Amino acid sequence: MKNFFIVARDAEEENQKLTKEIVDYICEKGGTCGHGINPDDKSEDQKLEVPEGTECIFTIGGDGTMIRAAQNTFGRNIPLIGVNRGHLGYLCDLNADSVFEAIDKLMADDYEVEDRMMLSGHIIDKDGNRCPGIEALNDIVLCSSHGLRVMHVTVYVNGAYLYNYNCDGIIFSTPTGSTAYNLSANGPIVNPNTNVILLTPINPHTLNARSIVLDPGDELTVEVEGRKPDEIEFAEVSFDGNHRRVLAEGEKLLVHRAKEKTKMLRLTDASFLERIRTKLQAN
Repeated sequence: MKNFFIVARDAEEENQKLTKEIVDYICEKGGTCGHGINPDDKSEDQKLEVPEGTECIFTIGGDGTMIRAAQNTFGRNIPLIGVNRGHLGYLCDLNADSVFEAIDKLMADDYEVEDRMMLSGHIIDKDGNRCPGIEALNDIVLCSSHGLRVMHVTVYVNGAYLYNYNCDGIIFSTPTGSTAYNLSANGPIVNPNTNVILLTPINPHTLNARSIVLDPGDELTVEVEGRKPDEIEFAEVSFDGNHRRVLAEGEKLLVHRAKEKTKMLRLTDASFLERIRTKLQAN
């Protein structure tokens, strides 16, 4: 490959300096490389303009930068590889020192491509109308709009009743997101190359509520009920920590596997277990 694009977290001086160094290095090697900055989470009308013919996207920042780039390029099937400029990066395999050796490997076609499953979530209003879906590489999280507060949440799988949770929220995670919020909520760690949906309650107020591993073809429907007869409950739904939506009582959240996957580039022979052990020890 020789056509690259760089997505930086922001216009901070060090990020811009590294971007220029990468662009210059690729051009010296006979390749092409454009660059841009991830749109602000609150500016959903802004799009990340990636040129046609781009074969690889470098993200400069942390896991959040890569996650937003995956959302912003959904459906383009352009593989991503992350250069870590944050703290602990589970998704970013490179750093400012190793990125140039990585470029040499990529331009020599010495790499592997991993497919990462994504989720899609839709709000269904009281009239049964389905809002456009929003994709998530890590997770879709439902929590109370009133802060730390117990909710009554009913979950159905393929139309069949599963459970009524009394909890602070629900995490619907991909295998890639199993090391994110799902891990903090005592959910299982799953190999990111698998295809499953993880359902993990947040602080469940019961002794027997555990994470559930579901088939990737399952369709999950979620309803929120008021705690008191005269009280209207509102919940908040976030997609990879942004694109927040309000779920009112009487509305439903529909979660299922997205039609497209995110492609990530892998340059090392380290197994998933080796990588996760290194990351957890570094934490």
